[in-house]
Amino acid sequence: MNTTLIIAAKIVAGFILLFLGGDWLVDGGVALARRFRISPLVIGMTIVAFGTSAPELLVSLISAIKGSSGIAVGNVVGSNIANIGLILGLTAMIYPIDTDNHKVTANGIILILASLLLLVFSLQNGISRTEGLILFACLILFTVISIKKGRTDPDSVEFDNETDGKKNKTIGFAILIVVISCVMLSYGADLLVDGATLMAKTLGVSDKVIGLTIVALGTSLPELAASVAAAIKKQMDISIGNIIGSNIFNIMCVLGVSASIRPIVFTYAQYSIDFIIMLAFSAGLLLLITPWKSKGRLSHISGILLFVAYAVYAYTLF
Repeated sequence: MNTTLIIAAKIVAGFILLFLGGDWLVDGGVALARRFRISPLVIGMTIVAFGTSAPELLVSLISAIKGSSGIAVGNVVGSNIANIGLILGLTAMIYPIDTDNHKVTANGIILILASLLLLVFSLQNGISRTEGLILFACLILFTVISIKKGRTDPDSVEFDNETDGKKNKTIGFAILIVVISCVMLSYGADLLVDGATLMAKTLGVSDKVIGLTIVALGTSLPELAASVAAAIKKQMDISIGNIIGSNIFNIMCVLGVSASIRPIVFTYAQYSIDFIIMLAFSAGLLLLITPWKSKGRLSHISGILLFVAYAVYAYTLF
């Protein structure tokens, strides 16, 4: 079979499996989380965010194991930039996102601190196994605190008696969805990495650019689907919480776990500009929701600004 067709088949199949697997994992995760009456923002920042970031974890983990550090790091940095610029930008363009600025700002600051920690670790031209374990430990702490606060939040999710009456059946079905989706994500991630690597070799494009664009966009599709669906259903906390939580997960877990298994080696100078842009998008998001007010909104205009900024960034990569 023609090499081009093999590459196209692997990439398309990988995208499809990642998208469907991520979407199903979100459905199963949310169903399980709701049984424990966790607030919408925490659902978005933990279960939904971790579910939609599973593709990034698998792609980066497989890339790191195979020695493709460029794809592993580029995937995370590119996905974090795409999540804010492209995903939130498109979502706000379709449906403005109202926010609780106190909660969003607090978690947005955690995202910026996580990005800065990654930047500091990267100054030594890579992420060591110890630094990977530190990042992962930070994620566990963040998750525990978020869930604890979410379960005592007065805005906890309400359930009707009919839904609660079907608890056992729902939990069983949710677990089945989670298992199936994880298998789909595993195969999808492997196909996508193989396809992206073949494309890089065939076209002479660097691992960095492939990771920052094609792979990053492909693994961000679940975030797009979840955020748009949540915004349309007026679940704004889930919509924006999904993005902030996903970006935190990408740094602390995706790179943390990958580096813990096999240290990630790369040249800091190669990604210095991209790290700064990632920080700029995170800071820009906080400014756009006007953190000095109790309530904020990512308007159509804000969505356009984020989208255009991402389009310019993606264009400069080539």
